Amino acid sequence: MGPAGPTAAIYGGAALAGYAAVRQRARQTRAMFAQYVPPAVVARLIAQPELMRLGGESREVTLMFTDLASFTTLSEQLSADQTVEVLTAYFNAMTPIVHATGGTLDKFIGDAVMAFWGAPLDDAQHAEHAVAAAIAMQQAMQALVAGLAARGLPPIHMRIGLHTGRVVVGNVGSDQRFSYTAIGDAVNLAARLEGANKAFGTGVLLSAATAAQLPPTVALRALDDVIVKGKTEPVRVFTPCDDTTVREASNAALAAFHARDWPGAEAQLSRVLERLPGDLAATRLRERVAEARALPADAPWFPAVALDKL
Repeated sequence: MGPAGPTAAIYGGAALAGYAAVRQRARQTRAMFAQYVPPAVVARLIAQPELMRLGGESREVTLMFTDLASFTTLSEQLSADQTVEVLTAYFNAMTPIVHATGGTLDKFIGDAVMAFWGAPLDDAQHAEHAVAAAIAMQQAMQALVAGLAARGLPPIHMRIGLHTGRVVVGNVGSDQRFSYTAIGDAVNLAARLEGANKAFGTGVLLSAATAAQLPPTVALRALDDVIVKGKTEPVRVFTPCDDTTVREASNAALAAFHARDWPGAEAQLSRVLERLPGDLAATRLRERVAEARALPADAPWFPAVALDKL
């Protein structure tokens, strides 16, 4: 063998080692993300590994929590097989919508879904995509409920909370078992907003931080200002709403409420209730107007309400 022989062997061995390393990295990336994001995202992470930073990193994302209302009570009326059938149908309906809008499906927690937009890949429109997913998911519930009824199963109702903020995203867990997830205060607020839907009679509730990143084409109704436990600054909460009159009257009612214009707030809330008789959010705010109106003129008063009191 001439001098070129060993050299060629060395380069060939290096090429094979490099190829093996690339294949190994691709397998690791696929195993790590295939359960969270759609195949197209996994393929891009494999093709462009520089887009992915393993370990924890700080990112701004929009987080989603969903929950099925009163599902614990409902499941007590179902057999184990029926409970699994309902949940499987539910998760199968919601997961493709999360993926279709570029979301990362973090985990299932009982009957809840946690997802976020903006990681592992950057997404400048993560808030818009998350809200679009929430609206599409609520629309998909109609067909899902009809399908369950056709199989003799009871209806289910979903609540969704959305919040945008900075979190740490990365692989969290032990050496034996870990998952790609998001951690931080923003996660807690998204989860709390999901539960607050019950107090407002809404199916989707989002924070002002999310609303601020949406284009004007996404029509939102302002509902109230809430204070999260452990925080001092109030957060205004919104819900998607296509009714222009309801949106305008709701905004005007809140402005009047903050200005202590009780008659003005009452008048605007009456407009909302004319359009939406029995609307829980307007009814609740009207009760707060009445309580504030009854206070002495010099009594301390704050327009926001504690979220844990709703």
